[in-house]
Amino acid sequence: MRAIAIALLAGLTTVGATVGVAGGVAAPAAQASAAGRAPSCLAYTLDDRGAQDELWVWNNCKKAVNFRVRLAYGPDSYCTYKEPRTTYSKFTWEWPQRFDGLVTC
Repeated sequence: MRAIAIALLAGLTTVGATVGVAGGVAAPAAQASAAGRAPSCLAYTLDDRGAQDELWVWNNCKKAVNFRVRLAYGPDSYCTYKEPRTTYSKFTWEWPQRFDGLVTC
C-alpha cells in the first residue's frame, strides 16, 4: 500500500513540477535538471529527523558558487549566490518533501 502511495505522489509531482520562483517566473523542472551537480567543495549539513527538515550550506570553494537546493515532492529553492568561505545559508521545508541534492544554477 505504501509503495502505491509513493508511486502516486511521484506521478503527481512529475506532471506539474515547477522550480522555485525567481523574478516571478517559474521554470519547468526539466530546465532545472539541465544544471550540473554542485561542486563537492559546497558543503552541507542536513537534519531530517523531524517533520521539518533543515539544511545548512557552506561554500568551501575558492570561488563564488550559484546553487539551488533540489527537493523531491516539492519545488526546488531559488538560485542562491554564495561567496567563498562565508557563513552558512539555511533552508527548511516540510514533509513529504525530501532533500535530493545541490545543483548549480
